Amino acid sequence: MSCEDRRQDMGKFDPHSYTDLDQGKIKKLELNLFVDFKRKVLMGEATLHFHKGGEGAIDLDTRDLIIDAVYSKDGAPIGWEKSETEGFMGEKLRIFRPVGTKTLIIRYATTPQSSALQWLDPEQTAGGEHPYLFSQCQPIHARSMVPLQDSPLVRFTYTARIMVPKKLTAVMSAAPGIVEPGPTKDSATVVFDMPQPIPSYLLALAVGRMEHRDLSERARVYAEPATLESAAYEFADIEKMIAVAEQIFGAYPWERFDFAVMPPAFPYGGMENPRLTFLTPTLLAGDRSLANVLTHELAHSWTGNLVTNATMNDFWLNEGFTVWAERRILEKLEGEEMFKLAATLGAISLKEEIENFGEDSPYTALKTNLEGVDPDEVYSQVPYEKGFLFVRLLEEKIGREAFDEFVKKYINRFKFSSISTETFEAFFKHAYPELSDEIKMDEWIRGTGLPHNAPVFQSARLDELNQAAEAFAKDQDAAIPGDLNPTEMRVYLSALPLLLNKAQCQTLERTLGLDQTGNSEIRCQWYLIAIASGYHKVLPEVEVFLAQVGRMKFVKPLFLALKKHDDTASLASSLYEKLKAGYHPIAQGVLDKLMAK
Repeated sequence: MSCEDRRQDMGKFDPHSYTDLDQGKIKKLELNLFVDFKRKVLMGEATLHFHKGGEGAIDLDTRDLIIDAVYSKDGAPIGWEKSETEGFMGEKLRIFRPVGTKTLIIRYATTPQSSALQWLDPEQTAGGEHPYLFSQCQPIHARSMVPLQDSPLVRFTYTARIMVPKKLTAVMSAAPGIVEPGPTKDSATVVFDMPQPIPSYLLALAVGRMEHRDLSERARVYAEPATLESAAYEFADIEKMIAVAEQIFGAYPWERFDFAVMPPAFPYGGMENPRLTFLTPTLLAGDRSLANVLTHELAHSWTGNLVTNATMNDFWLNEGFTVWAERRILEKLEGEEMFKLAATLGAISLKEEIENFGEDSPYTALKTNLEGVDPDEVYSQVPYEKGFLFVRLLEEKIGREAFDEFVKKYINRFKFSSISTETFEAFFKHAYPELSDEIKMDEWIRGTGLPHNAPVFQSARLDELNQAAEAFAKDQDAAIPGDLNPTEMRVYLSALPLLLNKAQCQTLERTLGLDQTGNSEIRCQWYLIAIASGYHKVLPEVEVFLAQVGRMKFVKPLFLALKKHDDTASLASSLYEKLKAGYHPIAQGVLDKLMAK
């Protein structure tokens, strides 16, 4: 371990956490919680086991939690104090440990304001009969669900006993739960075990009316009964995906790859919780055209979950490598052309993000300095797509076979640990000392905007789609390509200018069947064109879409587009007031700021 590694593994290093590693480090978490749907809270106990005994103050992260008591393993009360709220950081829980304390038991409850948890009323679910709860802990929301060291630097195993209504199913980022009798005749206790250490942001819980379908010996899909059939169809090829991923990265390291399709309010495309990925229902296009999002979450099993960014300043280590890994799997499954089309769509979204931030914005760098900044507020495609281009550049310079071996060594060296950008740099430079200057590594990592040596993806099909889009933009009678697959259609729509005339909008809608598609990516791109072009025929569809979808990738740009144009600005405001209660707290926080500007 280098001096740099040692420095970063000591003391308070994470700008988004009160964690001070000099005070101690959690080794295992035990949860004993009751799910109260009436009050919309979790309440019970969290038992924290540390690597070694300690004494004196230890600081934990909390936000919107009610702390009732702290005591030792033998039941003796332990002193504690909680600070005032410090914005997105929440409240510091300082516990004063007697000499030799290795275990702390904290009796607590969440509140309805806890940002990690979304409580859905029955009418907000597909079935409409039972309530639903799900968590979303990334990036720094675990502290509003459990008092702990909420930093990727700290990894722990966990067990849990979750008491739920008997008619509902509980799932966690752990081995499938074992159901035991609950404390009352109408309840059940579900017991979970996660034997592999994870960072706090990968802690996950969902409770609702769910059923499951086994897709292979190690893969199972959970969903509400109304969506289980379509979910099982959409992701039927998961075992093939896992097998291809193993060819590239080695044996799957988490035993099971189960996943749950969430209700529409889920704010992201997917969340890579190990052993239980969460997915948005917007992926259920009916033609498996959006299954690549599941490929992304699968790839996280190696890059992100196994080797984890030290802090949110190093987020590109999680996401840049994972987008690269996702597209490598996609290439093996669907061919090089699909890889290039996906990379092109990514490059388009990156260009838009850089334009939105500004070329010189520090948020366009891979290695960021987010001290004092809420990570949710600057979440973007930069760590994903700029990170992908950087990893792809390394692959091109080294050669695919050699780079694949390098990635396997990298994963094996740092598995089940959290590393900084500097640690990755040192590891790469040790393997390829002559390349860092040639590829302008420092400019890529710390520079803003996009370096001039970024990979460019070219193909005859890409040229055809771009030329067709350019021709249609100039002449509404120009032919629109026929028989476009969903990915090609997204590339074609992305190549069009946002501003078209009414006749062009009508032709697009009719020829491509845009009012009939089940592909949410295509629908969102089409709605952005229609809103910018003043094609108000789609506004009722947009309203329905925004009422049915909580994924920030779609709701944020659509509300922004509506707000931007004078003829739809009032609709944006009234629609958001009507719908915001149904969005996840994370999405609400982002959208509140957007709508207030």
